[in-house]
Amino acid sequence: MNIDHLKDKFDLNELEVSILEYIKKNQKQLKNITIRQMAKDNFTSTSAIYRLCNKLEFSGYSDMIYHLSSNTHNNAPAQKYENYLPHFIQLLKKHKNSKIVVFGMGFSAPIADYISQRLTLNGFCAMSVVHMEMLDVSFQDSTFLIVISNSGITTRLEEVVKTAKNNHIDIITFTGNEKSKISQYATLPIIIGHYNPFYHDNLVPNAFFGQVLIIFESLLYSFLSSKK
Repeated sequence: MNIDHLKDKFDLNELEVSILEYIKKNQKQLKNITIRQMAKDNFTSTSAIYRLCNKLEFSGYSDMIYHLSSNTHNNAPAQKYENYLPHFIQLLKKHKNSKIVVFGMGFSAPIADYISQRLTLNGFCAMSVVHMEMLDVSFQDSTFLIVISNSGITTRLEEVVKTAKNNHIDIITFTGNEKSKISQYATLPIIIGHYNPFYHDNLVPNAFFGQVLIIFESLLYSFLSSKK
């Protein structure tokens, strides 16, 4: 558990960070720690614990304990790409003459650049830079948005995708978080693995970005083959 990452991601205060440090220290015994015991050990109230659960997007204390006591990392297999193929082909055919914006931040940025270049080499007009003017409602029939985000909960990405959605622009998202807003806004949300912010650790292998490339290449190949 990377507490600095969680602090930034969920805008946690000092008390909430302290509780997470307690949870990390006692991770192996979490299932035996009641909410009252946790509150007592941290010199706080059960209400504060519940507020932390809510901020971390858990349904309650038991849900939080279940997830944080698990040792599962973000290496769950992606859904079979064939499930997304018909809709993917439909969208690429629809937007064969559109300007395609491929956008990602952090580790997703080079993935977005790769996808943009692959699309360009295959005859599409693609770029990996977002110009918000292109997401205006007047471009709804000539702009297509592809977004890559493991977490799906980055504020900047949410703003971009929400703007596109509100202006009736088609969107494909590659994300590990099917509950994220960008997935809900997407025309075609492609879910890869299972994102869990509590296993954000640079020492742990992260299969998401590699799987994005594999699934994109498989989808693109199938689309190109369908044109022959």
